[in-house]
Amino acid sequence: MGNMKASVGADVESICRKCGDVWHVIVAMVEDDIAKVQCKQCNGLHKYKDPDVAEAEAKTKATKKPAKKRAPAMTAAQKKAAAAAKPKSKATVAPNLKLPTKPYKFSDTFVSGQRIDHVKFGTGVVEDVIDGGKIEVFFPEGRKVLAIKKPEATLATLGDSRPAWLDDLKTIKSE
Repeated sequence: MGNMKASVGADVESICRKCGDVWHVIVAMVEDDIAKVQCKQCNGLHKYKDPDVAEAEAKTKATKKPAKKRAPAMTAAQKKAAAAAKPKSKATVAPNLKLPTKPYKFSDTFVSGQRIDHVKFGTGVVEDVIDGGKIEVFFPEGRKVLAIKKPEATLATLGDSRPAWLDDLKTIKSE
């Protein structure tokens, strides 16, 4: 760091890499910048490092997350071996051949046993329609859970648990 008052032989603060002490003597300068210092504790010679800069760097290193190690990329032979090693399971529901094969669309409804065509996964068989807007489909490469549009809740589906205040609302609107 540039320091106009600094000169060779003057005391300066720097962090010693050997003993950790901060008091040093300037032993070399390049133009107005301190180049080398000598520790007063252990007499070690090293480059000058401004203690404020060193502290900021230490904080930055402490907040950085360590890099995650990636698994090496698989070769084509390894991919083939892995695919062959996967057990080919069967669909738990037989396809209903009476129903036409439908292209998969988020907005469509599906039933168990129905065949669907998916752009990425190919042709599959719907095994289960899960409440909440999902279907479980068996494809040749394995089972997938796909999203479908959730059925809209209606007052008719409330049945006996329909609250009485709903009837009051109808009366108020008609008056």
